[in-house]
Amino acid sequence: MGALSDYVQKKFGVSTRAIQDPVTVLCTFAASVTLLQNNPDRLGFIVVNLGATAMYVAWDPTVSATHGIYIAPNGGSFSMTADEDGELAGWELYGIAITSDNDIFIVEMEAA
Repeated sequence: MGALSDYVQKKFGVSTRAIQDPVTVLCTFAASVTLLQNNPDRLGFIVVNLGATAMYVAWDPTVSATHGIYIAPNGGSFSMTADEDGELAGWELYGIAITSDNDIFIVEMEAA
């Protein structure tokens, strides 16, 4: 093990692994989509909006421009970690794009 893995193991008390979706997730503007499934072993994540239009995320499928967290287009991001955000980091997360479909890049960190 390297110093980084030792640090993470000490911080969280478990070994961890990063999960990168090999294909970007499509976030539609027609209806909300599930970006992350509920995962009580997830310790953190980052969602990057690769699309040209803004998007919103929330913890329920009624996410919209008036109900959710704004993520700017062209590389805007949203992240959470268990030590800062508690159990919300493991909850199911939904997203919706504003005017056109967007590609979304997601990396998760979970207990191994």
